[in-house]
Amino acid sequence: MKTNKIFALAAMLPVGLAAAVTSHAFDVVPAGQPVVTGEPSRVGAPWNHRSTFNIPGTNTDVAFGGYVKLDAFYDFDYDQGDATDPLALLNPGNRTDGRTNFTAYESRINFRTQTRFDQGTLHTYLEGHFLPDGKFNLRHAYGEYGPFLAGQSWTNFMHFLGTPRSLKLGGPIGYATGRPAQVRYTHSAGPNTFAVSLEDPSYALSPIGSAGVETENRLPTLTARYQYGRNFGISALVKELSTNEATSGVDESTTGYGVAAQLALPLGDATTFKANATVGSGLGSYLSYVPDFVAGGRTPDAYIDANGALNSVDSQAFGVSLEHNWNSDWSSAIGTARFSQDLPDDIAGFQTGLDRVQYSFVNLIWDVNQRLSTGIEYQHSDIKRLNGESEDASRIQASVQFQF
Repeated sequence: MKTNKIFALAAMLPVGLAAAVTSHAFDVVPAGQPVVTGEPSRVGAPWNHRSTFNIPGTNTDVAFGGYVKLDAFYDFDYDQGDATDPLALLNPGNRTDGRTNFTAYESRINFRTQTRFDQGTLHTYLEGHFLPDGKFNLRHAYGEYGPFLAGQSWTNFMHFLGTPRSLKLGGPIGYATGRPAQVRYTHSAGPNTFAVSLEDPSYALSPIGSAGVETENRLPTLTARYQYGRNFGISALVKELSTNEATSGVDESTTGYGVAAQLALPLGDATTFKANATVGSGLGSYLSYVPDFVAGGRTPDAYIDANGALNSVDSQAFGVSLEHNWNSDWSSAIGTARFSQDLPDDIAGFQTGLDRVQYSFVNLIWDVNQRLSTGIEYQHSDIKRLNGESEDASRIQASVQFQF
């Protein structure tokens, strides 16, 4: 790794003025409460108040929101893309002598409706952003009625309460994530929340030794989650991984499973300790949230061994962080996370594959007002391949985010 002693990155904040007149019906959610499926934004500041307007002659109220975000990156050693991908270090073609990149691809748009009936309220939510290619790509599309949710949204296996606030999209590596299509039932009683879901069961198969093998799934993934307030959560999943004999002549199946837990422990009025742990088998696509064909080459859920059998890949991930509010406007977070997977070392094709990655960061964020935040973050990634070779890289990210 090259050592750089001094680096300065300055961002000029554009100034904008917008005015809108709405017919206020009621607040989508109380100020400060979650906007998306019971989970607050990990990137934006902790406000989510949105005003709605009524469609005349109906019981339906709508709200429009999202944010515009500029990210400025300086990569010292490896180009880690538009959303900080530590596993980019696996590709020697991403090496650089130093690279600056500006992007607004993370910017997103969302649209929400609430329709009131005598029996309750029906909610819908649609959201997209422009990662990874500058085109509008779907993030969320779901409806809720009472305790039921159906559509595409965050997997029920993941948690947010132990995820630190970070400028990096998705938070530290090794934290369970994903937005599969699903059906979910949620029950809340005081500070206790229980949820179960059936989710899309697609998985990432390693391309090594699996040429011509097509994956298929006969059963949906089953998840269960318990959360106590905003302090503790634990979840579990079980899924079948199988191949399609009809198209490839290979008829194999195995079981994937996992447990994830997160903790948020206040240390006084201004500091919070957060922790994450995820362990299991066949979880690669949950811990490196990229399309299955990409995850298969980096963090596969399963592989075909020399005997033609399908095997799930064991993996472990742990992370800790501290968040501190210097005052009502300024905050910082510092943390580290480690992900490792147990690929077979007796198969030559896996020798250059990922054994483990350590990701660390520290940031300073300024909430200028209730709709504007800016900050700077240092990120360091350190990977080790199965053959013992290692690489590390540093990045500085500066961001400006305008909520609307």
